[in-house]
Amino acid sequence: MYFVYSFGRWAALVILLLGWRCQPAEPSEPEEVVRLWQSYIDRNRFDSARLYSTELARSYVDFLDALVQDDSAEVTRTELREVHCVVAGDSAICSYQIEDELGEYIADTLTLKRVGGRWLVHRVEGFSTPTRDTVLPGEEELVFPPADTVPAWRH
Repeated sequence: MYFVYSFGRWAALVILLLGWRCQPAEPSEPEEVVRLWQSYIDRNRFDSARLYSTELARSYVDFLDALVQDDSAEVTRTELREVHCVVAGDSAICSYQIEDELGEYIADTLTLKRVGGRWLVHRVEGFSTPTRDTVLPGEEELVFPPADTVPAWRH
């Protein structure tokens, strides 16, 4: 009987250790965080992307999340090419090319910040809320006005 009890304890320990080893490792390099964060964004896994975002970058993730809430469009698949990060202390500027589904390349940049030993996306280049003087009267609360509300003479 002791053998069965002892074997059961050892088997449980081995299963626990194997399960622990199968957990994905926390990304340790800025390039890894950029790839992981972008893959979450591409798959609309915004809660996961928020885990790798500072408060400033979370506003961008929140914007995307709100944008796709009422949209049933398929998830966009992109490929990151030529990810290159320059690290200076607790900051990293990562430049890369995104290859979209049509095979077109789009240059992009993310700024990362090391917080508590973890690299997090801090700032998304090109993302900002439009200033009040760029929206039409009555649309002050909209982030981007719908295209059909823009007068034809403004196109």
